[in-house]
Amino acid sequence: MKILVIGDMHVGSIYGLAPLESIPEDRTNAWSKWVYESWEDLCKKHRNPDYLLLIGDLADGPQVRILGTDALFTDIDRQVEIASKLLDMVKGDAQIFGVNGSGYHGGEGLATNIDRRVIEKIGGKCEGNKFTLDLPLERIQMSHGAGSSTVGLDSYLKREMMFSKIDAQKRKIVSPTIILRGHQHRMFTVQDDARQWGILNGCWQYTTPFMAKKSVNISPSIGATMIEIEDATKIYRLEYPIPENVREEIDGFESLTLERTEEERQKNLEVLKTTLKDKKF
Repeated sequence: MKILVIGDMHVGSIYGLAPLESIPEDRTNAWSKWVYESWEDLCKKHRNPDYLLLIGDLADGPQVRILGTDALFTDIDRQVEIASKLLDMVKGDAQIFGVNGSGYHGGEGLATNIDRRVIEKIGGKCEGNKFTLDLPLERIQMSHGAGSSTVGLDSYLKREMMFSKIDAQKRKIVSPTIILRGHQHRMFTVQDDARQWGILNGCWQYTTPFMAKKSVNISPSIGATMIEIEDATKIYRLEYPIPENVREEIDGFESLTLERTEEERQKNLEVLKTTLKDKKF
């Protein structure tokens, strides 16, 4: 049994994942080319898993706080369409389950429901904020997760594992054997004495200016997680190390030229006004 975990694609962000033909000419860079080629490689090698678990932040949203300054495009319909096409490349006949990502990207309070729209568009089932998948040998609990990107990953995962056991004991239910989280944009795996796994999934977004405020030295883990269950459970990091020349170019990339600044501000404000007025999503 193969379970592929994907999340934090941030489609619509300059620093996220997108097909090359969808990227405006003045925003194409070494990162956008490299990350899409890495995505194509993942899809070629791991297409058609038994289960595809989508762990949130599949698209970047309208960027209301920064007025689209890190956006390839802020149109929600376009982000949903592109994210869906990217996932079509890997899903095959998989059973698909997903959860909501961060409120800021998913549109909490803006009625955009980006993650739900993407998940349902590719034939999956959105399970809200938390989902438990019961399998013959494992019980996987999936949620997007939380916490600062500078928190100790070992401590974060062990805390989540401890809370899951306390919660299960109080409710007199079976505790999850695998705790699956995203959001941190870094891969990390721990296992405790009770053989419970804690897994942080990777991402498809480079360090944004917002992330750099926490630290410019935290490198994202680009890729996905594969869980294989047979007689035993095996967990693989499907990680793509970022080449140094790609890092250098994207680190020096100015996301919004002066010429585009006012255009993007006005466009983003109109998207926000329309969304709030019509609640069309």
